[in-house]
Amino acid sequence: EDKILHMLANSSGNILDDSELISTLADSKTTSTQVNEQVRQAEETKILIDDACEGYRPVATRGSILYFVVADLGGVDPMYQYSLQYFMHQFHLSMQKTDKNPDLEVRVESLIVRCTADIYTNICRGLFEKDKKLFSFLILVQMMRNAGTITQAEWSFFLNKGGMVNEARLPNNPCSEWLPKSVWGAVQNLQTLKGFDHFAGSIIAAGDDWRAWYESDRPFAEPLPGRWQKSLNRFQRLLVLRTIREEKVVEAVNDFILGEMGTHFVESPPFDLSASYKDSNPTTPIVFVLSPGADPTGYLLLLADSLGVRERLRMISLGQGQGPIAQKMMEAARDVGDWVLLGNCHLAASWMPELEKLLEQQNTMKLHEDFRLWLTSMPSKAFPVSVLQSGIKLTNEPPKGLRANVKRTYEDMTEKQLESCSKPGPYKKLMFGVAFFHAVCQERRKFGPIGWNIPYEWNQSDIQTAQANLKMYLDEQDEVPYETLRYVLGDVNYGGRITDVWDQRCARSILAQYIDPAIMDDKYKFTEDGVYYAPPEGDILSYRAYIDQLPLQDTPQVFGLHRNANITFEAKETRYLIDTIISTQPKAGGTGDGEGPDQVVSNLVEMIQNKMPPRLLKNGADPSTFAVDEAGAMNSMGTFLLIEMAKFNKLLARIDKTLGEMDRAIRGLVVMSADLEGMYSAFLYQRVPDLWSSVAYLSQMPLGSWFKDLSARVAFLNGWIMDGPPAAFWMSAFFFPQGFMTAALQSHARAMQIAIDTLDFRTEVRRETLDDIMGKPEAGVYIYGLFLEGARWDSDDGILAESNPGELFTPMPVILLEPIILEIDKPVVDEDEEDDDDYGRPPGDGDPTYNVYACPLYKVSSRAGTLSTTGHSTNFVRMLDVPTAHPPLH
Repeated sequence: EDKILHMLANSSGNILDDSELISTLADSKTTSTQVNEQVRQAEETKILIDDACEGYRPVATRGSILYFVVADLGGVDPMYQYSLQYFMHQFHLSMQKTDKNPDLEVRVESLIVRCTADIYTNICRGLFEKDKKLFSFLILVQMMRNAGTITQAEWSFFLNKGGMVNEARLPNNPCSEWLPKSVWGAVQNLQTLKGFDHFAGSIIAAGDDWRAWYESDRPFAEPLPGRWQKSLNRFQRLLVLRTIREEKVVEAVNDFILGEMGTHFVESPPFDLSASYKDSNPTTPIVFVLSPGADPTGYLLLLADSLGVRERLRMISLGQGQGPIAQKMMEAARDVGDWVLLGNCHLAASWMPELEKLLEQQNTMKLHEDFRLWLTSMPSKAFPVSVLQSGIKLTNEPPKGLRANVKRTYEDMTEKQLESCSKPGPYKKLMFGVAFFHAVCQERRKFGPIGWNIPYEWNQSDIQTAQANLKMYLDEQDEVPYETLRYVLGDVNYGGRITDVWDQRCARSILAQYIDPAIMDDKYKFTEDGVYYAPPEGDILSYRAYIDQLPLQDTPQVFGLHRNANITFEAKETRYLIDTIISTQPKAGGTGDGEGPDQVVSNLVEMIQNKMPPRLLKNGADPSTFAVDEAGAMNSMGTFLLIEMAKFNKLLARIDKTLGEMDRAIRGLVVMSADLEGMYSAFLYQRVPDLWSSVAYLSQMPLGSWFKDLSARVAFLNGWIMDGPPAAFWMSAFFFPQGFMTAALQSHARAMQIAIDTLDFRTEVRRETLDDIMGKPEAGVYIYGLFLEGARWDSDDGILAESNPGELFTPMPVILLEPIILEIDKPVVDEDEEDDDDYGRPPGDGDPTYNVYACPLYKVSSRAGTLSTTGHSTNFVRMLDVPTAHPPLH
């Protein structure tokens, strides 16, 4: 263009006579035509490229779904950190491994299947067993939500069962004989979802069929009654189970994943250290995420042997002062290609920033290609996030199940160790009993508080110490010292880890079954079905053969528990699954009728404000409530009541204030603080906000039930204030029931002029119902509102009895707590003497055929709490002596 313009400006005469100019113009036209053609071809190529890219969009969509599920795992455990760079690298590797195919649809489908499976396998190797099923489920749910198969309303219902139920508006429940009120309320919420019209009516119409489904051991495997099996998809059928048989959700989720995605996503990938090593490089650390009882060092030594680098493996356990030594070890190893194992990084939290800096510097260095850095750590927030995101994470948990646990003990034992005792017969029998006890102790943890109040972390060092102690005492003593062994193993060896006094009693009771002279008899069985016993004396192979034929599935009876414990275990797993999913969710919510999250929270705020109970005041109180004695001191029960009033008024004030703040924040009048954000999320998922629970009593109820319970507690205390001390006291109403017990004893001590430290309560379970109690007892107090877990009260015989199937909690009748002088009236309970006369019924009943079980009383069923100076949990109230036909060790 410049040349043409220059020639035109300097041309003289007739430009048609300028041949050079004419030639240049012709060339320009040809060039312009070529350029236009190239532009056209480029536009066509762009369309083809865009079409090809669009064809691969499903792969990109699947990649984004997988990444955000992986990113959300960071909210589950601090060790589950993965960077986008790491994810993209793994995703690209999967794409490269996928077989090529000229057919675009086949190619895209192959990429989706391969990348999904590979990402699952790669991420799973760094997850604990309890979270692998959660990971599969979240992948599947997000895929189905993206496809529109699962609606937002359905997903919200799965998490919160439709929100708070207004029991005042619940229709009559014709199936109340077998369908609890809480389930009936959830059914009403369920039928507000699209596709569930008239669901409650169908339950009423086909009550027998639904009851059979409800009482099935595997309802998720049974077809739904009526039209629902065909009219609902898999996830909708899962919602039915979430509504009616909540404790079976985890098993149903496993079935759901299996049906939608296949076996690969329900089976845990095997622990493959060599594969992880092949995926690593000198700048990529390999992180072993530890769990109690797991030690990956042996696997690393085997890998080092197979690759010929055992002599070049340097190991150090981190701790105080070990950081600089580890740094020098790393600096020396990266130049010569050695391996370095830094163990227990969680014990060197202060050195972790320095480790992070060293690894950042390594990224810019030239490292020996054989250099590898191995790290082990328990889950810890102090572990550097950048190291977790860039490293390869692995977990290796100890075996699950009683058989696998006992098998591990005997696989670690040699024939020489088994034959090393001077009393081989007793040693082999008792050693199997100890191994069985070790397995029972560990496996009882899965049952939650009914297994152990606190989940203690026993490991292989405990069984090894027990084995050494057993051998030592058998070698040193002429006779088998059963009592000494029970004390050393139960109270010192295993009991040394136990901090709860009632757990210590439980451990002693369990051990007594295995360290017993009867175990020497080959006919002695550990369980009633005769499956478990100490096998006859033999070599190590005979013991391993016996262990291999034991059942894979453990029944609760093996652990000394009722079969209802399985329901407790399933409910615990379901709560963990739902709570963990909620912890990963963004702020969202809604109901089946299209309400947004703001409207849901706003409605809850308004409903609670309208039903707020009044503050507790002394004005108008009955004269007897806060009566004073001749010395001018208020009666002990009145003092206790004043303390309770102050606590409840503080809670009510907090609720009232935060509800007003939440209302203004939703309307945009004030900024929503972090505390209000937490309260907002809690309302969406029917949880009690931390703002309230921090000043409230212990409770495990969801928001709706919690507020109803709060109103009932306030009403009870208000009745006490206005009408005077009641004939019977609702124990569950108090913040601090231990204070009530002390106040009741103090009242008796003052009345009788006796020192309070010489008094205690005698327990007498009454035959009367609450309605039958017309007046106060002559001495002591009547209490009610208690529930039994793990047993039931037989009102006909007046004793503790085995639970009925399916009944986890049963109410206790009214109980009389009668003050007695310890030295005179208190019966001495010796739980080791089953037929001792001291086990007779409490004074007044006079039937020596009954035993007495010292039953611990807790505020809530979690049992665990803060360890107080008394040696008991703050959740523990006191011990109640309850009659039973069974020996206390039962």
